[in-house]
Amino acid sequence: MKHLRWRLLLAVLLIGTCVSAQVPAVTLGPDFSEPADGWDKLLQLRNGNTLYLHFGKKEGLLVTVYNPQHELTVADTVHTQQWNSADLESTEIDGIYEINGQPVIFLQQLVKYIPVLYRLVLDPETGKLLREDKLGEIPTVQHRSVFADDNLASHDIFVEKDPASDYYAVAFFSGAAIQKNDSVHERIQVLHFSPAHEQVNKAWFYLPDTSYSYFSYISMAVQGKERVYLATVGFNAKQKDDDAGPKVLFSLLSPDSATFAHRVLDYTAGAGNVAGYIQATPAMEQVRLLLYLPAHQKEGGTGIMMNTFLAANGKLKKHVQLSFPELTRNVLLNLGYKEEYKGTPQRLVLNEDGSSTLLLENLSFFKQGNSQVNKLHTNLGDIGIAVLDTAGRENTTMAVSKYQVVTGVCEPFQLQRRAKSEWVFRNKIAALNTNTYLSYDYIPGADLSFVLFNDYLQYLDTGGQDKVRKPLKFAADANFVCYRFYKGKMERLFLFGMPEVTKGYACMMGATDYLPQSRQYATILISRSGLEKKANIAWIKF
Repeated sequence: MKHLRWRLLLAVLLIGTCVSAQVPAVTLGPDFSEPADGWDKLLQLRNGNTLYLHFGKKEGLLVTVYNPQHELTVADTVHTQQWNSADLESTEIDGIYEINGQPVIFLQQLVKYIPVLYRLVLDPETGKLLREDKLGEIPTVQHRSVFADDNLASHDIFVEKDPASDYYAVAFFSGAAIQKNDSVHERIQVLHFSPAHEQVNKAWFYLPDTSYSYFSYISMAVQGKERVYLATVGFNAKQKDDDAGPKVLFSLLSPDSATFAHRVLDYTAGAGNVAGYIQATPAMEQVRLLLYLPAHQKEGGTGIMMNTFLAANGKLKKHVQLSFPELTRNVLLNLGYKEEYKGTPQRLVLNEDGSSTLLLENLSFFKQGNSQVNKLHTNLGDIGIAVLDTAGRENTTMAVSKYQVVTGVCEPFQLQRRAKSEWVFRNKIAALNTNTYLSYDYIPGADLSFVLFNDYLQYLDTGGQDKVRKPLKFAADANFVCYRFYKGKMERLFLFGMPEVTKGYACMMGATDYLPQSRQYATILISRSGLEKKANIAWIKF
C-alpha cells in the first residue's frame, strides 16, 4: 500500500493538479567555486543586500555583498586586529545578526586556553570592518568539569538578541569546580546592550540562599531594554542537607536591578540533560519557555513542557505537557509507523497571539569506530511538524520521511541554534563536511507551507521503510527536495530542475537565511553535472 500511495503522489505531481502560481520562484546569483573547508553563512539585510560570509582555514573571513537585484557588488577579506582569523579551529560562532542595520558577528576564541568573546561590526554596503571589540572572557578551560545528575555545569559564553528591538545580551558562565577563594556570587555575569552597542545593564546571576552551587545553561531571551530572561538547571555536585535535587530555574533581570529574580520550577525536580527555548510575547505580556525534559518521558509523556510566565514578574502562570495524537495518527497512516511518533524538538516558532509551530525530528544515536573523535553518530530521521493553538493543542500536523546520518551528537533545538548561526569548527574529519547539508527547514504559511531538505533521490518513494533505505552520508550524492503542503495535500517539487543520474542539486542548509516578512529564503546551491561542480547563491521566493 505504501508503494501505491507514493506512486499516486508522483502521478499527481506529473499532471500538475495544484495551483501553478504557488510554485516558489528561484533566482540564482553568479557562479563561483564550491566552498572549501570552513563554514558559510548568508545574512539577508533589511536594506535588500545579502551578505555571504565564508570562514575559511586558509582564507580567513571572506565577505561577499549582493545588492537587492542579486548582483555581486563586493568581495573582500575582513582584516581583524584582535580575533585571530588564522586560528579557526579555536573559534566558535555564538551568533550572527543584523543589529541597527549592520551585520554583527559574535566570535568566541580560545586564547591560551581562555575563552574570549569578540564582536565584529561590518558595513552593510561594503562588508568592511567598522569596529572590533573584546566583550569579555571566562576562566581557562583547563579545569575539571562538574557533572552530576545528568547535568554539566556550563563553562561557556552565550549571546541572544531581541528580534523586535535589536537589544541583545551576553552571558558569561564560569562552570569550573568552585575553589576555596572563589566568590559564588561572581561566577555568572550577564551584560545587556542597546542596538547602538552601549551597555545598559550588568548583573550577576546567583541564588541568595546558595541552594545550588552550579548551573547548566538552557536558554536566554531579551525583551527590548526592559528585561532579560534566563533559564538554567541548578544542581549540586555533592548532596547537601535538604537538597531537593536539580531543578529548572526561570530568572528575570530588570533594568533597575543588578541581580536576577528567580522562580524555581518545583515540578522539574530531578531534571537532567534539559534543553529548551525562551521567547517573549510582549503583545500578551507573557514569556514562553519550552522545555525538553527526557526524565519525564519515563512516565509515558513526551517530556515536552510549555511554560507560560507573566512578563512583568516572571511568575509561572501555567505549564502543560504537550502531546501529539494527531501527529501520531499522521505517521501511522502515511509513514507506516507501528507506534507513536517520538520526535525531538528542534525549533519553536512562536506567534504574537500565543499560537506556535513546533518542529521535531526523529533522532537516534549509535557508536561506530574506535576513535574518540568520530565514533559517536546521530541518525536524523523523519520530520514531524505540529501547528499548535494558544493552548498547545494541535491544529495541523505534517510528517515527511527522511533519513540522514551525522558524525557526532545532534542535540535538541539544533535548528534553533542554526537559525542564529551558532557554529563550532569541527571539520577536522572529512565526513563532518556533510553536516551543513543535513536536517531540514520549514517555511510556514497560513494556507501554504513547505519542507526543505537534502536526501538520496532513489529513497524518496520508499515510504520511510528503514530496511530498504540507507542514510544520507555524502553531500555529493544528495538532491534538494521541496515538499509543498496545500489544502491537506503534499506534493514534491524540484526547484532547480529534475535530477538525473549524472546531474543533481544540493543546498547548504547550515548557510541559509530566511526573511519571514518577504518570504524570501537564501541558500547556497551546489550543482553537479558529471564530475563538474559549481556554486551559486539561490534566492527562493515562497
